[in-house]
Amino acid sequence: MKVILTKDVTNLGETGDIVNVADGFARNYLLPSNFAEKATDGALKRRDQNLARIKAKAERLHKMALQSAETIKAIGKLSIQAKAGETGKLYGAITTRQLAKSIKEKTDIDVDRKNITLNNPINQIGEYELTIKLTSKVSVQLPIDVTADIVQEPSMTDEFKKEMEEIEQEKEIKRQQQQEQYKKAHDSEETAEDGGNTSEE
Repeated sequence: MKVILTKDVTNLGETGDIVNVADGFARNYLLPSNFAEKATDGALKRRDQNLARIKAKAERLHKMALQSAETIKAIGKLSIQAKAGETGKLYGAITTRQLAKSIKEKTDIDVDRKNITLNNPINQIGEYELTIKLTSKVSVQLPIDVTADIVQEPSMTDEFKKEMEEIEQEKEIKRQQQQEQYKKAHDSEETAEDGGNTSEE
């Protein structure tokens, strides 16, 4: 089927291009998604009339994408600190949503997280690289440095020490209670003896 692209489509063409595609691809994806329209006589005539405007808009978007790419490159390296254990494993992987938010904070550029790809899943401290596809023709790479905000993982020795401390605290409380009970009993006996001696006199 011959169609006219109404939007840029990766690996297919740009807005205004006339392309031949499989019927199923056109009916099931391009046409219902408004990425293209059938190349009818009327559509072709409208395309010719609007071609200059379409190309001017595409050129404007391309320049904007290039400017955004330079702004993102100016970050140099995206530094992220995340909670991690002593082995360097993160407590939860860094997501593309988090990366898009971080880029927005640093550049004020909105990046669709769906257009971000990573060379590897970010689940350990270390260095990574992301690629942002701004348009079908403009992409930008950005290195990522993930450092650890280390959370101390309790060892068996630490847990054992904590349990022993709790046991000793309980023992100390019991000793104090026993001493108080003994003192009260002793005081009671002395009071009773003093009462008896007074009666004899």
